[in-house]
Amino acid sequence: MNKILVRAAKPEDANEVYNLLRIIADLHRNGRPDMFPDLISKYTVEELELRFLNDNHGVFVAVNDNRVLGYVFCDIIKEGNGFTLYVDDLCVSPRARKNGIGHMLMDKAVEYGRKSNCSQLMLNVWEFNSSAVDFYEKYGLTTRTRHMEMPL
Repeated sequence: MNKILVRAAKPEDANEVYNLLRIIADLHRNGRPDMFPDLISKYTVEELELRFLNDNHGVFVAVNDNRVLGYVFCDIIKEGNGFTLYVDDLCVSPRARKNGIGHMLMDKAVEYGRKSNCSQLMLNVWEFNSSAVDFYEKYGLTTRTRHMEMPL
């Protein structure tokens, strides 16, 4: 694999990011069909194009040979007296995993958060997504709160 570049997402990346979002949608639909029975994608291609042009969102892609291999979506949220970087979504193409791309995307998110005066990074991850939980723990994240449930 040639050199991987992590950069801000551009509208022309929307189709490839959309395809990765569909992978995440499949994972969620299979992991929690009760919560995501009809999920195809979190965003449409058109919504992605607009999001990529909006300065209020940090969206970064990992690119190799003009192909999008992964993305991270970030938002800055006000929490208490400061700001928190919220990692809304991260995905690396299954064919490109285990090459450090997820780590590179998280590094870019952290850089974005620091430049935006955030004091912490936060994200949510579904318990069924054990590979993501493992990745985030290896990256240094710890559990802050735990949401629990039981069927009624």
